[in-house]
Amino acid sequence: MKRYLLTMTMLLALVTSMSAQAINEDNINVPEPEFEQEAILLTNESEGISLEIEHSKLKATTNVGMALLGVVKGSEYYELPGHAAPITLDASAFDHDMYIIISWADNKRSPKRLFQIIPLEIQKNRRIYNANKFNSFKGAVAADQGYVDFTAKKYGEHSYLIKISSDELKKLRDNNKGEMKKYGKQFIIRLLNASTDKLSDTEDFITFGISKPNK
Repeated sequence: MKRYLLTMTMLLALVTSMSAQAINEDNINVPEPEFEQEAILLTNESEGISLEIEHSKLKATTNVGMALLGVVKGSEYYELPGHAAPITLDASAFDHDMYIIISWADNKRSPKRLFQIIPLEIQKNRRIYNANKFNSFKGAVAADQGYVDFTAKKYGEHSYLIKISSDELKKLRDNNKGEMKKYGKQFIIRLLNASTDKLSDTEDFITFGISKPNK
């Protein structure tokens, strides 16, 4: 068991320090993920890393001062442990277009109706996806978390090839603030469920990140 944990630690360290490369989109020939709703982050035209699925918990905060005045205000958010995803590339990833293959049952629907890519807030040893803000007058409203702009096209039999441009990545990098300056940028891929807008007590997210620049 100890040997297994040591091996996994070494593998994760290797992934974290992996440098990104410029990828020619026309030459991509990475196999599709085997199962639906899995994702592969490409490291070159013929290789990629299977992204991890992390389990999060829904939590809530309340403004105590406002509650004492009879106005309930607060927020609901999903919390992921640790300040970085298991798959976190080094800062060279900001300098190149990023490609991710996401599998689905088929690739007939608009990908922007199926998933979102969302930058996370980092607070010391946790990553936060702010889902809702609420108060007693307006009820719950979606938090202004911001979304990563991407383009997509059909890939293979049942997948999508997602492209995040280097311009978008650099804009996200340069908007860093607070704890993000220490840890770089962290993201989730949120799979959308068109049947409900309600939040569940837990949710699974595909995660990835880019380390902070050295300078």
